[in-house]
Amino acid sequence: MDDKLEKYWRRLFYMKSVAEPTSLDADTIEYFGIFSIDEPNVAAQKRWYIYYGLRLERLKVLERIRKKYGNRNVREIFQIATFSGVGFHKVVREYFSNLKWFTSRNQLEAPLNSYYNDERLVKTVSDLHNKEQKRIFDYIMIQHAWFEV
Repeated sequence: MDDKLEKYWRRLFYMKSVAEPTSLDADTIEYFGIFSIDEPNVAAQKRWYIYYGLRLERLKVLERIRKKYGNRNVREIFQIATFSGVGFHKVVREYFSNLKWFTSRNQLEAPLNSYYNDERLVKTVSDLHNKEQKRIFDYIMIQHAWFEV
C-alpha cells in the first residue's frame, strides 16, 4: 500500500519518479506505540501507556515509564511507524474513551469487567491504524481523480 501511496503522491504533485531508493534516516520517522503496564499489587486492573514521537523520544519515554513502574512491570506490545503520531494518538484515545475507558493523557485503563487483554488491544489498535491508512489513501485518490478531470 505504501508503494501505491507514493506512486499517487508523485502523480498528484507532478513529481518525477525516483529511480533509485531514497536514503531513509530512521531518526526522522514518527512512531506510535503501546506499553503494557503490569502492577502486581493490582492484578485486576488492566493498564496501558500509549506514546508517539521520534525514535529518540521513544527511548526517553521508555526510561521514564520503567523508572515509574519498575523494569519488570513494563513491556512494549505494539509499535508502528505512522504518518502523524499526534493524530493517531487522538484517534486511539477517542475510540477507547467512547468505550467508557479511563483515558488520561497517555494512560488507557480498562474497566474492571473488561474482556480486553494485550492481544485484543493490539488487534483493535491495528484495525484503527488500517482505517487511518485507508482514509489517507482515499483522500489521495479523490485528489488524484479531481486532477484527472
